[in-house]
Amino acid sequence: MVVPGIYVQEQQYNLNSLKIDNRCLSGFAGIAECGPINVPIKINSFDEYLKVFGGFDTAGILPCSIYNFFRCGGKECVVVRIADEKTASCAKLKIKQSRGKIEFKACTPGHWGNYISASIWKENEKYFSVSLTYRGKTENFIHLSCDKNDERYIVTYINSHSSLCRVSIRGFVRTPDPVFMRNFSSGNDGIAELTAGNYIGHYNGLNDYAGVGCFESLDDISLIAVPDIFWLKKQEDMQAVQMSLIAQAERFPNRFAILDVPQNLDIIEASGWAKKMTSPFAAAYYPFIDITDPLDKTGIGTIRVPPSGAVCGCIAATDGEKGIFCAPANCLIEGAVGLSKSLTIGEQEILYTSRINFLKYFPGRGVKIWGAKTLSCEKEWEQINVRRTFSRVCKALKEGTQWAVFEPNDKNLRKRLVRQVYGFLLNLWHDGYFAGSTPEQGFYVRCDEELNPPENIDAGILTFEVGLAIIHPAEFFNIVLTAEKDGASVYLQE
Repeated sequence: MVVPGIYVQEQQYNLNSLKIDNRCLSGFAGIAECGPINVPIKINSFDEYLKVFGGFDTAGILPCSIYNFFRCGGKECVVVRIADEKTASCAKLKIKQSRGKIEFKACTPGHWGNYISASIWKENEKYFSVSLTYRGKTENFIHLSCDKNDERYIVTYINSHSSLCRVSIRGFVRTPDPVFMRNFSSGNDGIAELTAGNYIGHYNGLNDYAGVGCFESLDDISLIAVPDIFWLKKQEDMQAVQMSLIAQAERFPNRFAILDVPQNLDIIEASGWAKKMTSPFAAAYYPFIDITDPLDKTGIGTIRVPPSGAVCGCIAATDGEKGIFCAPANCLIEGAVGLSKSLTIGEQEILYTSRINFLKYFPGRGVKIWGAKTLSCEKEWEQINVRRTFSRVCKALKEGTQWAVFEPNDKNLRKRLVRQVYGFLLNLWHDGYFAGSTPEQGFYVRCDEELNPPENIDAGILTFEVGLAIIHPAEFFNIVLTAEKDGASVYLQE
């Protein structure tokens, strides 16, 4: 358009925007070696986790859980580091002079910073060099100056290039005297006095959140878990944190909580634990799993970890490979070599009737997730895939029909909505999301005059009704042996 004037361009709404998103973003909160506290950070690989939150040298089990998550098929997650911000501190090194000081400060709080060492040597009266070392990693900064007007000013240069520390200057300083391998000190993880409140945190809106509340700042998280809940010693504190996960999952229609049952509970105690937390938006898993130690080069060392990290990875893999409508069960937990407790058939029955999904070891095949139940007492919501599929379809319908807002509320609009929604659900039925041998048995869409009386139309209200027969997983197979004259016949009954 090169000539001045008024141009009219009609915008067409995309009526094919309805679709199911099989992406499964998991949220984990726990104790990490380093990294920012109470800041949700998206992680796309375990190597990326190591760069941001450090490795396995921590009192928490979070790194092992994230390791399990990616090993079992997870693709992306959001990680929140939990700590008491009042006691957590960054390691520091102060170079004092007569009229001021240069202060080196680790990038993030934690004991990890105490392992940073600094060396300083003079080049001449104006310039000097700094070398920072941390566990085999070295950062060298040469030709630095204490002059603010110099392009190699130590504060701006190191702060923009170092991944280990930040530098500040107070007062008037000159070129520092040589220093050899001086360690930072006073770094604190801030976990000695952790409370349930530190885990639960809060969400007060933009940039004001902490703990599990950090997840509320993101709308696209599907699964949430707190594998380090067992750092809290009191059972009532653990339950308070897990109840906060459930409450959040119930507020967000596309969110689901994955809970770990404490490993120190016996079967009866575990059953009682689960009965206190009834919800269709959460699932509990028992017992803990033994995985190969990532740091053991012999390959025979093991670590005992809660199952939530591996379970989230398996669910994410199932969503991506098969679809959210498939039950996340009978999944192999990669790297698992055993369980913290071997369950008898009777114990498995108790757990099953208590709505706890148990893990089962199969000789020669490994450890598998043996169940896909929610913590709901309602029959229609007792399967994880049913609850999550319904939530995902509702989210897609809500987002995909936004175009209808402020459109003329007439028969034409209702027909367009029915046509769009029916086509969307028909595709899902073809993909196996719904039960029935015909579309009519799997779903229905209704938007007629009975649902939309004149008084509703005058009030600007449009109602359409959708019914779904979400497919349920087969949990039981009965094998019937019948003795006949010529031998035995085997019939498989579902």
